[in-house]
Amino acid sequence: MNIQTRTIRQLTTMRMRPAHCAVFLACLVWIAITVPSPVRAQSDTEVRQKQKELKEVHTEVQTKQIIVEDAAKDKPRPTSSRRRRGFASTGYDYTQVKGFTLRAYHDRLDELFKQAYDLKMFEDEYRKDGTFPVPGRKGLGSAQIRAVEIYYAESTIEEQENEGAPPFELLEIRIIKNEQLPPEEMGGEGEGETGLFGLGGSSGETVVKAFNLAGSKLWSMLNLLDPDLYDDILARRSQEPSIALPADVWYPEKRGPFVVQGKNLEFMKGRFNTFWNPEDTVVVPQPPAQEEMPGPIVKTTVPIYYPENTKIRIKNQNAQDPMKVSSASFIGETAGDWRVTTKLPIVLKPKGEDGDRFELKFEYVGKSLYETMGYLKVNAPEAKMTQVIPIVANPGKKPSDVAVLDFSLFGIELRSPARASFAPNWSIKYRLGNDEINAPLWASGMSALMVGYKNEMHLGLILPMNMVTPDMPTPLALNHGLLTSPMGYTMDFDFSFGFPFALTGDLSVADKFDGDVAYSHMKVLDKVVDLVDYTNDFFYYSTIARLAYPLMFVNSERNPTFSFRVEVGGGYVQVQRAHVVMPGETSKVYENNVIEFNAGPGTMYTLGKEDEIVDVFFRMSFINMGATNPYGMGIQYFNGGMMANAWLELTKWFRVEAKYAFLLRGRNIWEQETSYFQISPRFRFGFPSIFN
Repeated sequence: MNIQTRTIRQLTTMRMRPAHCAVFLACLVWIAITVPSPVRAQSDTEVRQKQKELKEVHTEVQTKQIIVEDAAKDKPRPTSSRRRRGFASTGYDYTQVKGFTLRAYHDRLDELFKQAYDLKMFEDEYRKDGTFPVPGRKGLGSAQIRAVEIYYAESTIEEQENEGAPPFELLEIRIIKNEQLPPEEMGGEGEGETGLFGLGGSSGETVVKAFNLAGSKLWSMLNLLDPDLYDDILARRSQEPSIALPADVWYPEKRGPFVVQGKNLEFMKGRFNTFWNPEDTVVVPQPPAQEEMPGPIVKTTVPIYYPENTKIRIKNQNAQDPMKVSSASFIGETAGDWRVTTKLPIVLKPKGEDGDRFELKFEYVGKSLYETMGYLKVNAPEAKMTQVIPIVANPGKKPSDVAVLDFSLFGIELRSPARASFAPNWSIKYRLGNDEINAPLWASGMSALMVGYKNEMHLGLILPMNMVTPDMPTPLALNHGLLTSPMGYTMDFDFSFGFPFALTGDLSVADKFDGDVAYSHMKVLDKVVDLVDYTNDFFYYSTIARLAYPLMFVNSERNPTFSFRVEVGGGYVQVQRAHVVMPGETSKVYENNVIEFNAGPGTMYTLGKEDEIVDVFFRMSFINMGATNPYGMGIQYFNGGMMANAWLELTKWFRVEAKYAFLLRGRNIWEQETSYFQISPRFRFGFPSIFN
């Protein structure tokens, strides 16, 4: 998938929220009022010129992408370089790739490329500078080098000193040629070679062609024909004009890590904290309209969606010659799920004539209940054109899971996948603990019931936990802690609006205890510390707030499998002190104030604020979804404590997770333990796929 495909996919998957729609409509109104009318309209000539420029850019980009990806697989190297050889599949660091135009050695390069053509390294015929006969025409054509582009890699000082790498290595030579053809009708016999239509056919059409040599092809041709040319070209490097590189397209795909932050990678955030599975987290773009876009045979750069579209338009782009489409068939692992129903071959007339296009029909015949990708290969060998077109059986016709159940000791979640037909991307979950302050499971005394949308936001209620686990070891026992919680409100969010605009955070606010019946699991203090009487007291977090800036790095911008995430920010925690009323108690003195207990024994009252904590928050985490068994881990710091977590996926529906929280300082009065270690199985079941 190239960059244009990805961009169009992003555009087709965007969904505007109401607020965004209002801003968008306001912008449209402002543009309509302020922009002068001549700017709004474009003439047909301008439109055609723009289309021509876009087509030329597309063709050049495609050619260069293919050539350089080939160069990255097998680069020419005059000397051995282990690191470079091991790095060959991912290409050079793009900051070390440079280019220049060469104005010398045209004759030597001309001969080099002619020999390469004779060895069938180019599909188009390469003609040396000068004249040549043209079949079917009386005059002579001419060929002339228009430009020579050189691309090379520059080694760092460390590579040169430590690895013996040469300072510069040649990546690619690209020759752009002008071929001028004589007109088809030449008039008199004597005019052919000496008259107006003589040498070079000056009044004929001009064809611009590009030829490339890279990788092992370039290295072998230099060794065969002109070994000194390699050094001669690089010797001219600093004397010739530099050229800008199209960085978004020219390089091979794997050149990371990339800093990413945007809607197109929204699902990557979910991989860090949910039981990720591509069946329920990858957002499917809406079916695109069947409109013409750049392409060699079929003018589209985005997948075709079935059954919204059961046919695609094949059109001859050549205005001079007919095109024969000899065959069309599905390829790959899912080839048996698709069928072409149009009979071939079909010969198309030149562009602009009646019969220069036809509709190629296809259908999905597979039995899968889920979305299926197919690849349709269309062949026109005589025109030297072949195109592979992605086609998707739309999940609206063959839906994915309606719901996914995800549960472990740390919580339980029921969500509707992005591909579901009912309430897609919504979820409801019950959460235990507050990982954002290094208090997993019930170390914080809090639990929450939340409703969420996508991987962006959850809103919910803090629930009082009235559970007892007296026989469990300390890290797992609920009744061994001094922290509990009343009712309250909680939220978390993880927004990214496109790099560098992103924000993540949490907020939990709890009510006060005011005569509530004591929870059955309550554990209270029974001591005096520094003259403070803590008899029958306990604690709770009344406010937890965290705000951080996230940065995400991925190994591949198009299909990432390895991701590294960093969060830097700060947090705030307010700790409240509360009391369980004992028989005979009617009040208690707290910081020179008398707290009256009106509800009587066996109830809970908030005494007041025990402490406030403000500290930096920092977290690093990474996941590897490309491993045989995907895994992930992370570590974070807040309030003098650390928490590490890790998970290992054993099957598509089962993984093991562990969390370890520990203090780097002494315990506070409300903290019962200096460390917590918890390990839990985690299960994910999709419905109805669990029954298949």
